[in-house]
Amino acid sequence: MKKILAIFAVLLMTAGVVSAFDTTAFQLSIWAPKLQLVPPEIAISGLKLNLPYGSNGQINGVDLGFVSISKDQTAELAAQVTALQINLWNSTTGNFGGIQAGLVNVADNSDGVVVGLVNIAHDHANGVRVGLVNTSFEFHGLEVAVVNYTEFLQGVQIGLVNIATKSTLPFFPIVNMCF
Repeated sequence: MKKILAIFAVLLMTAGVVSAFDTTAFQLSIWAPKLQLVPPEIAISGLKLNLPYGSNGQINGVDLGFVSISKDQTAELAAQVTALQINLWNSTTGNFGGIQAGLVNVADNSDGVVVGLVNIAHDHANGVRVGLVNTSFEFHGLEVAVVNYTEFLQGVQIGLVNIATKSTLPFFPIVNMCF
């Protein structure tokens, strides 16, 4: 137990030194932005632990925990997540790329594999999405869910309700596709 406390104390003391750089390899967050090792504007290239809530604008690597929110920190720093992201709630105001798993997954733009109960891409989504509900403005790839909704589809939707409002077939149960 003493070793764990000593390691945690060293991590807390180095937080000020680490924040002098633009990026760090480790983030431990209890409650962002006040109770995390480095501030939200520092990019994480490595491991980010959200116990329970963390926020950083840019993440490359592995993002684990309960709630992860990535948003623009300044006009120069657009939110960008390229990671294996496993949290109960994942939210990226910007671009996500990689593998994302959670109860709720939200991103402006999403590229990769997304698995969750609710998967939302406000703009574009590319890749594979599996869930109960998938929504996006434009989707390219394969969607599997009870309800799939997009305005522009280039790919395949598999589910009970498949809606692609601006495609050749705007609604079709079980399988909908547009190429």
